[in-house]
Amino acid sequence: MAIAVTLELKTQPGKGGELVGALKGMLGDTRARQGAQKIEMVVNQDDSDHIVVYEIWDTKEDHQAYMGWRQERGDLDALGGLVAEPPKVTYYDIADPG
Repeated sequence: MAIAVTLELKTQPGKGGELVGALKGMLGDTRARQGAQKIEMVVNQDDSDHIVVYEIWDTKEDHQAYMGWRQERGDLDALGGLVAEPPKVTYYDIADPG
């Protein structure tokens, strides 16, 4: 059964737009990865420095392999200068698929 993943990001003040631009450039590769079913990025209407990437993956292992690939490439380190705190990744079971 597929899983849901959230990646919650809080940027340094005023850096939300820059991070959104960087992520838009990366999400095409993310969507092409094995196991990726759906990837959406949302921005908090009241705080543009609070960004969440909502993802559906075939398995947790597929997502973890993807994150390992991003780490090996240095992509996560490159984004590190924009964030105010470490990204938060949370895995969910989908209890009622719509």
